[in-house]
Amino acid sequence: MAEQLRRFVHGQKRFLGDIAHELSSPVARLQFASSILELKADPALLPHVTQVQQEVAHMSALVNELLAFTKAGLQSATVKLVPVAVGELVERVIYLETAGQGQVTAVIDPALVVQAQPEYLTRAVANLVRNAIRYAGPAGPITISAEREAGEVAIRVMDCGPGLPVDQLEKVFEPFHRVEASRGAESGGVGLGLAIVKSCVEACGGKVTCRNRIPVGLEVEMRFAGPLD
Repeated sequence: MAEQLRRFVHGQKRFLGDIAHELSSPVARLQFASSILELKADPALLPHVTQVQQEVAHMSALVNELLAFTKAGLQSATVKLVPVAVGELVERVIYLETAGQGQVTAVIDPALVVQAQPEYLTRAVANLVRNAIRYAGPAGPITISAEREAGEVAIRVMDCGPGLPVDQLEKVFEPFHRVEASRGAESGGVGLGLAIVKSCVEACGGKVTCRNRIPVGLEVEMRFAGPLD
């Protein structure tokens, strides 16, 4: 039964990946066509063109997230793990995600190294930073810490936002899950951000969990194998 479930999940991810791959080309053509339309359209029509471009951009983001989600899940058995300097990677992610505005701070020993796939670890940290800024940015500081514990490396992203209902703490890593079903694309994304985090972390042989902080805030923890001694 476990093998049947494994094949089912693998097939499901491959199906999603195939769909996303097939959608990539027409979405790219729509983006190109809307750019030409913007240059040639009557000024009175430009607001409508802009709306079309925004919808196409949303479609493109969904396709890209589907590809990232399926890629990490399908290649987890063949991923080559290498030593990665955690502090350097996190600082790079913070700069790219905040444009150097100082919304996120890192407390990490520069010498700390983790066994991971650099691209997947970067995507996981970036998605967590993006998620924290989106839902908890105005509430207070966002901090990323990392330390070695019992042979593992624990990377934690902590915010001061409202946290999550207790019954949602595990469900948030499920694909397309939203804590608030009524959220639109502008505020709630497409429900793949944390699922991609989980796929990327597991592809690196790690695990991810989240918990509410006291008195407020959310903490997401990723655990990986430490450097080879």
